[in-house]
Amino acid sequence: MDLKSLSLVPNEYKDKDPRALAYLYPTSLNLVVYAKKMQEFTYYQSLEAAETVAHNLGYILIPWTCIHWRRAAKIAADRKVKIGRKSFYMFKLEEMTKKEKESLLDYLSDLHHDERTVQVV
Repeated sequence: MDLKSLSLVPNEYKDKDPRALAYLYPTSLNLVVYAKKMQEFTYYQSLEAAETVAHNLGYILIPWTCIHWRRAAKIAADRKVKIGRKSFYMFKLEEMTKKEKESLLDYLSDLHHDERTVQVV
């Protein structure tokens, strides 16, 4: 299985890049809406960078919600990545349990509900 096929980042997040909005609409831009859009964009940008680093090291990035808390506590110091308020862990595909693979697939199917289905062998 190709590790790069598993992605926690939605493909369409770059389509609506909010960085130019402040330049294009300096007087009519709602600051609260702009701040929320920038926060979401930078979160996904940071997640994409962390995912790229994990892939380059031979790992995949898994959200904390897909891992048992005791298992996450064991590897927290070594392979934990915190982006915003969410924690992610770097795992090799062989290290993952069956339950972790299933919960990762559920997480990815919820995230990419319109895209292709992801299968782990």
